[in-house]
Amino acid sequence: MKTIKYILSSILLISGIYACNDDWDSHYSQEEQVVNNVNIAVVNKSAVDYLQSQPELSSMYQLFSETGVLDEMVEKNLLFTILVVSDENALSRAVATDDRTFLAKSHISDISLSPSNLSDGQRVLMWNGKYINVSKVENEDNDTSISFNGIAVKKITKVNNGYVYEMEDYVETPKSLYELIEGLGDDYSIFREMIMERNQLTFDKEASKIIGVDETGSNVYDSIFTVTNPYFEAEGFNMMSESLSATVLIPSNEVVNRALATARNKIQEWGMQREDSILKNWTFQSMFFNKKLTKSDFEDNIDLNSIFSKQWRTTVQEVDLENPVSLSNGVAYYVKELKIPTNVLIYRVKDFMRWYEYLSEEEKTLYFDSENLTFDKMDTPVQPWSGWPGVFPTIFNRVVRFKLTDATTKEYTLNFTAFSYDETNKVATPYTIPPGEYDLCLGFEQKMGHDVEISFNGEYVGTVTASQLTKTDFHYDRGGQGYPEGYDTNKATDKKKGNYDRDGAKVGVVTIGGTQPVNVVIKFHGINASKCCFHHWCLKPTKNCY
Repeated sequence: MKTIKYILSSILLISGIYACNDDWDSHYSQEEQVVNNVNIAVVNKSAVDYLQSQPELSSMYQLFSETGVLDEMVEKNLLFTILVVSDENALSRAVATDDRTFLAKSHISDISLSPSNLSDGQRVLMWNGKYINVSKVENEDNDTSISFNGIAVKKITKVNNGYVYEMEDYVETPKSLYELIEGLGDDYSIFREMIMERNQLTFDKEASKIIGVDETGSNVYDSIFTVTNPYFEAEGFNMMSESLSATVLIPSNEVVNRALATARNKIQEWGMQREDSILKNWTFQSMFFNKKLTKSDFEDNIDLNSIFSKQWRTTVQEVDLENPVSLSNGVAYYVKELKIPTNVLIYRVKDFMRWYEYLSEEEKTLYFDSENLTFDKMDTPVQPWSGWPGVFPTIFNRVVRFKLTDATTKEYTLNFTAFSYDETNKVATPYTIPPGEYDLCLGFEQKMGHDVEISFNGEYVGTVTASQLTKTDFHYDRGGQGYPEGYDTNKATDKKKGNYDRDGAKVGVVTIGGTQPVNVVIKFHGINASKCCFHHWCLKPTKNCY
């Protein structure tokens, strides 16, 4: 049984191609000739024997020999076109690949191409599955220059079973993006397997031949499988396609593991939780781009967006821009240092004021430090519900209500220290929020009837007006910005699914400076008030919270 990893669909159309015929033999003698300024020699040897007999081609002969190409040529017994490099050039030039079999097979084709049958713009399929482009140019003096993939031909030798073209340099036939990833070594196995494990093998019945019948009477096939990657193709990104023009960033195991370890430590330090799969997925979803990026693209742009809409901040991440890897359908760069952004580690920090009723008197004073406010009651105006029962948790639209201690002043101040509450252990813990930029979103109750000035860690953010509070944006968490991570309103079942667990309306953008996480205090200053009601608060990392 054999498995074909992927099938090239391009068809090489070459008309009028032939190898050795009477016209050619009558035109050229067994000694070197010059035709249209291209040196042509004719020898009465096979390609293998000719290569072995030429001392100046010993490096090329060794390459073909050690990679099994010579044995394969003898076994096939076909006509060939072979590209070679003399020792003088071969030994003085670095080969841009460590895959010597790939290199060797990029210099031989199962077709015999004479100079007269080469045409400008022609494509030739090589043994490594890659096409090379022919350039054939005639100048005013009728001199002809021939090149393959931009490498000039120095000499042409007709052998008994084809043609040998001596080149000025190795012909580069870059691997595709997929081939590069598939061939990554063990030092890159984490990234490689993240891609490969999403492949899908499909049995190609039409391309497979019946080779027998098994004991149950079923046909047995010499099976051919095609490999696809629906995960990437859903983003319009077929990394196996030669028509793709893309960029891939490649992180080593060391780079990935260091980034994951740092991220996990930060999450633990902040007292938060995050699915490990989200962190791992980001390390490959951020690495693919649907255009060929140059060094200047990285230097001139702060942010680049991957095909999975993942943000790559060029001023934070470190990429080796000096050593790009040319691909047949794009370019690759190696990642030197990787940081999983804060806005990936934190989707949002959202919590509720309803925990007030579980606090001790001392804790109430600590977390709800107020002036001219007296607790009124806890209230649940809306019964617990879920926009997607059985998938997302039930939420409680429970609020805490206060009234003014001195109603004549019509003002109050609440310095609220953000905290989480553990219902199981009945413990309140202040949040520590890492540095960065966040949208501050809040929820009150509709028609609260007065303006509320909002400050964050001592800095004024904005005023929520009485007229704004007549609308639904600030009404509990029914309006404003996003939903819980992964919540899909198209799949939700409740008719009021649009009201479910949103961020709340945005008051403004806040910034936490420094390098260490801090406690946060939100100051509410009510003006012309007689009562107040609080529902929730939310910090949503922005793209600058990186």
